[in-house]
Amino acid sequence: MLILLDFDGTVVEHQYPAIGAYNEGCYEVVSALQNAGHEIILNTYRIELATEAFDEALQFLNNSGKINKIEKYTIRKLHPEPWNLEKAFQDGVLYLDDICQGIPLKNAFHSKTLMVDWQEVLKELKLKL
Repeated sequence: MLILLDFDGTVVEHQYPAIGAYNEGCYEVVSALQNAGHEIILNTYRIELATEAFDEALQFLNNSGKINKIEKYTIRKLHPEPWNLEKAFQDGVLYLDDICQGIPLKNAFHSKTLMVDWQEVLKELKLKL
């Protein structure tokens, strides 16, 4: 399956143009998906806003030492579909993005925003994997 991974609000807390605090549990889920043979592609608005900001996001992921290197990325942000694991598995494309309608969310640590709840995402994925 192709996994389109967002960055701000998903991997880290929203703090653009800075990189926000790491969203606990992200690496574990991404690593499990990679180990199951799924392809991860960074899919973030940072690519449209500033090349340097995108490069920083890619380096943040690849320098973690906790996931396999992500080499591919989208040229333009693809707008995510609503969170629907059954459809994603059927279509072969899963969006992991805080703006997916229905994706599990939690309060951010340092701001008054929401971000992906990786514990809940993992629970739902385990039912499908």
